[in-house]
Amino acid sequence: MTRSSAEAWSTARSRLSPVRALIRLVAITLAGAVLYYAGLVNGMVIYQPSQIGAILVVGGIAVSIAMLVVALVGDGRGDAQAPVALRYVRMHRVAWLVVCVMALVGASWLVAAPKQHGGDWTPYHNDAIALNECAARLYLEGRDPYTDLDVYSCYARLGIGADRTTPLRQGLFARDGFYPSDDELDTVWAIQSHASQGQVEFESKPSYPALSFVLIAPWVALGWDTNVLYVLCLIAAMGLVLLRAPTGLRPFVLTGLLGAASLAAFSVGGSADLLYALPLVAAWLWREKRWSGLAFGIACATKQIAWFFAPFFLIACARDQGWRVALRKLAEAGAVFVIVNLPFIVSDPRAWLAGVTAPIADPMFPRGAGIIFLVIDRVLPLWPPLAYTALEGLAFAVCMVVAWRARRSSPELGAVLATLPLFFAYRSLFSYFFLLPLFAFAGVVRMPLGDLDPETARASGAVTIFAFPARLAAIRKRRTVPAGAPAAAD
Repeated sequence: MTRSSAEAWSTARSRLSPVRALIRLVAITLAGAVLYYAGLVNGMVIYQPSQIGAILVVGGIAVSIAMLVVALVGDGRGDAQAPVALRYVRMHRVAWLVVCVMALVGASWLVAAPKQHGGDWTPYHNDAIALNECAARLYLEGRDPYTDLDVYSCYARLGIGADRTTPLRQGLFARDGFYPSDDELDTVWAIQSHASQGQVEFESKPSYPALSFVLIAPWVALGWDTNVLYVLCLIAAMGLVLLRAPTGLRPFVLTGLLGAASLAAFSVGGSADLLYALPLVAAWLWREKRWSGLAFGIACATKQIAWFFAPFFLIACARDQGWRVALRKLAEAGAVFVIVNLPFIVSDPRAWLAGVTAPIADPMFPRGAGIIFLVIDRVLPLWPPLAYTALEGLAFAVCMVVAWRARRSSPELGAVLATLPLFFAYRSLFSYFFLLPLFAFAGVVRMPLGDLDPETARASGAVTIFAFPARLAAIRKRRTVPAGAPAAAD
């Protein structure tokens, strides 16, 4: 093939190849938008049961996960350097206009954060936030939260009641079946809050590793709202993703992070999950760094969901740096976990173990936004808890096989596959899924995408609320004009 024919072939090929980097960002953002609306519907269906609503929620989450998986397939090499085929430019522009609209939605949640309690009158939106704060207060007093925390005295101090608890299938709730009604919760709470013993109907201990309350202790000591800390963690995680992204893609990544409105909306609405998500994102983004194992250990010592990422983090590290380095990082993470929790293990190993294993060992009612939501709303029959555990285990095994086999062709897939098995769990709370777009963004910016040229972005029809490609092109052109040469007019 002659040089001229080779150049012609390259030009023709570039016209037919989409900017996969931009399409990946669109897919992740739209998945976050679908999760946003699925979460809103989920909240409504919990209080007003609806089979159609349940199907929409479960289907929306499933579609979102599928979109995130597709967005992370491949290694991304050079994906930012070819324009969208002309016949797809209009469709691409429409997609980015939708992303921009959703970015305004996400930004509005963050702007309203100082005055927003998600329509709630209290900052203690759930027992994770409430019990963590009470545990932090006990820790500041030099007491062991795993032995001394009492849900009734904690909630009395915070001014909240049974609707912020996790009921257990024991004591007065010793039955199989579905979640107690609000009236049942209030009645049992009123009875047991005055009892001197036998108070076993509500989760009444820290259910997470020690950093869940140790990290927020200084914030609690200052009397500040911990929800602000969690939102700041989200903003910091977004900042880390932007820092890792190629310069030309940063305006589009930032637009996408805001457009994935589930991130901002449900962080502002009240979620302690950002406390583990921040170090987890840092560890995934820079897993080649010496300190990434320590960051991953901090995530694991904060919340158990991070544990699901361990085998995928191990595979990804081994793929890039070999098994010796990967195992060393995992050992470092384990050391961080042990060191942080050791004082509480020594103080009362049984109480610590009961707290950390509570999400698995305690007899909880079925709850969530995964397939169990179809059961709760009578679309599917209720099976024994062990059946859902088996489904979850099977899904985890499949995800592990997929991650292993795709470790070279799609090394970032683990960022999404890690929590996919929870979709099939007996308890698959919506909080397990709303951060998935953040993890997907952390994966996609690690890909060797190359830098996006503003002219390529403009020709592809991509727009962003932060810097339109034409304007970016003009700025870059100015920077490349030799000294003394006349600048182009706007």
